[in-house]
Amino acid sequence: MARTPEVCSEILEHWDLTAVDYLGGGHNAHWLVETDRGSQLVLRRYMADHFEDLQYEFSVMHRLFDLGWPVPTLVEKPIERGRRTWCLLTRLPGSSIESDQSEQRQRGRLLAEFHESSRDLTDLGQRKGFTLPHDLLNDPQLQQALPKLEAAKPDAGYLIRWHVDRALNHQSTVDLDGAETLVLHSDFNSWNILYQDGVLSGIVDFESTHLNYRVADFALSWRGNDDEVIHGYEEVHKLSDLDWQLLVPTFWSWLLLGL
Repeated sequence: MARTPEVCSEILEHWDLTAVDYLGGGHNAHWLVETDRGSQLVLRRYMADHFEDLQYEFSVMHRLFDLGWPVPTLVEKPIERGRRTWCLLTRLPGSSIESDQSEQRQRGRLLAEFHESSRDLTDLGQRKGFTLPHDLLNDPQLQQALPKLEAAKPDAGYLIRWHVDRALNHQSTVDLDGAETLVLHSDFNSWNILYQDGVLSGIVDFESTHLNYRVADFALSWRGNDDEVIHGYEEVHKLSDLDWQLLVPTFWSWLLLGL
């Protein structure tokens, strides 16, 4: 069993907080904390290798909040301690819904509505450290890493090489100039969508938000097997022929991010 990380006492003292519970997290760690007035907030500790340009993440959330979306907002300016960044966010009510076909279709509709707002955030530009899928596939670092992977792990290397070659070949057959870009959530999955009494009460976890093709967010939410997300999305926004052509290669390109 993984050990529960300890919250930094210096951080709690700095903001005059009391730790209530550890909330978990994938890449980053989160705690439910309480102020001296009894209000509850969320304390986040970024990993030492967190993505660059955190201000981009905070700007996206702030802009979406102003547009009426129930997203976390910063309560205090982030602070650095050692190699870690800490931030204090509003706590959103509600809980996630277990994923099934009904939830997937509902999430697809919600993602399409979300994109209607996030398309207005493109003036933020690209987040530092992120790139479009076709640039990722053509990244010299990726091409240099593939032979090393194939030598160290032949089976995995062959599989990844196959996906890269297929995606590059597919990329050469489509006109990418017509692909719409917008600001993605980047992990629009059931555990990041909160409801209270059947009403949307929160969308959380914007740690990977950045500018990309519309269908890139869709590919991440789909994860290759939730077809109802596709059907729900198309109830609100029809995917173009180009979107369909980009869906699978874009999904494959995301699998290469950690290589």
